[in-house]
Amino acid sequence: MRRRLPILTKKIVTNVVIAGFILCSLIFFAGFFAFQRQFKTQYDSSIRSVAAAARDCLDPDLFDEYLRTKTHGQSYDSINEILQYLVDQFDLNMIYVSSVEPPDYSHITYIYNPVKKNSSFTTFPLGYSEVYEEPGYNSSAKRVFEQGETVVRYTEKTRSGSHITAMVPVKNSQGKIVAVLGAQMSIQDLVYARHEYVNIVVVVEAVFALLFILFFSGFFNLHFIKPVVTITHETDHFASYGGEPSEVLMQINPKDELGILAHSVHQMECDVKRSIEQITQMTEEKHRLETELNLATRIQSGVLPKGYPAFPDCKTFDLFASMDPAKEVGGDLYDYNMLDDDHLMITVGDVSGKGVPAALFMMIVKALLSTHAGHGLSPAEIFSRLNRQLCKNNVMDMFVTCWLGILTLSTGELNFVNAGHPCPVLLRGSKASLVSTKPDFFLAGMDGVPYHEYSIKLGKGDALLVYTDGVTEATDANEQLFGDERLLNAVSTCAELDAPQMLKKIRASIDAFVGGAEQFDDITMLAIRLC
Repeated sequence: MRRRLPILTKKIVTNVVIAGFILCSLIFFAGFFAFQRQFKTQYDSSIRSVAAAARDCLDPDLFDEYLRTKTHGQSYDSINEILQYLVDQFDLNMIYVSSVEPPDYSHITYIYNPVKKNSSFTTFPLGYSEVYEEPGYNSSAKRVFEQGETVVRYTEKTRSGSHITAMVPVKNSQGKIVAVLGAQMSIQDLVYARHEYVNIVVVVEAVFALLFILFFSGFFNLHFIKPVVTITHETDHFASYGGEPSEVLMQINPKDELGILAHSVHQMECDVKRSIEQITQMTEEKHRLETELNLATRIQSGVLPKGYPAFPDCKTFDLFASMDPAKEVGGDLYDYNMLDDDHLMITVGDVSGKGVPAALFMMIVKALLSTHAGHGLSPAEIFSRLNRQLCKNNVMDMFVTCWLGILTLSTGELNFVNAGHPCPVLLRGSKASLVSTKPDFFLAGMDGVPYHEYSIKLGKGDALLVYTDGVTEATDANEQLFGDERLLNAVSTCAELDAPQMLKKIRASIDAFVGGAEQFDDITMLAIRLC
């Protein structure tokens, strides 16, 4: 314990000092950049104005003649005097007007070049040419000539000092850019002011940091470290050994935040004991529920027909179905039964809701369907009787959308009924289309509802896909639905596939569309193809 106090003090004070240093640094840099930005704004505005004024004095239509003859007359001299006046009046290093040749803009021919009097700068005469390869200048000249921009460049730590240059395009009377005018001004005042600012702020920050460390260390040890160590010792003891909370925490002054914390820790220790007991009970209950849910999943999986081929002895059709529940157990159902040697019944349905209640209701529906299917009834009669039974004891107000069809294998005639279910997809050759009929009212919704029977004829090689709305209502991250069109496109690519491969490819199309978006509805599909 004798070692913990200074170590804790050192760590906390060090972190606070670092945080204070970072804060001071942020303030310093914010002030520095604001200070520098203000200076640069003034320089930028001034040099732009001078460059624009100098450009207005020029007669660009005479530039070609000046460069061709390399002689100048009174007009040239008058303009040069004005430019020299601007250099002297605004304390510029120089003004230059030059023609720069593309494409690299490194070959310069000077037209005007007045410089600061009594300075180290050299005046280039009319027609003087040079190759100047400096990336900053070359790229700026390119922007001036090719894009007509006004470019302001800051150059520091050169042999001639630090300066700012405004480069503006010079156009002749036809609007063509024939030269660039550059006005250069020294910014040594900015450099000196910046250095002075940095020196003053660094000294003030160092003094402030030293005083802060001395004051904060003493105050922090007295008013914070001792209570924190007491609280830490008690929490370590409680975490290691448990037992009853110690009364030593109650001795800390409750009038400040640390005292409130100490009393809260004492209360927390009491609450933790109770919470551990409750969590233990909840964990046991959770394990029990998980066991029951796993059992329900296995039961549901056992209720739905599986295996491929569905009827190994029957070679006249290829049939496969799958269900992927959104939760551990789902409310979708599918079923297929051979009613006799020539009739196959297929069913796909979707119970309202999700989870265990929907799964239980689904199994009831499936059991009743199997019961009625064995009585030689038509699809419409099966649904009428099933609906009547479901409505009698539907205390949970659940309902079922369902599609049921009876296929005559010898003729390919399929008689079906649709209770509020999505229309199936018919694949004939490589063309997929919806078997569109007006759906009747869903099952278990209202007693006495009539159900209408429809019929289509399937030929050899034709395939039918029956599915739940979890297929077309699968959504991507942008909440866009998979929809009928994407489903038809996916089915149309399955002309040469058997039933399992067909469902696998359609499911792959759905997964590729939704990406990583979470799905909230079961996805059930049944495919049958006549061989």
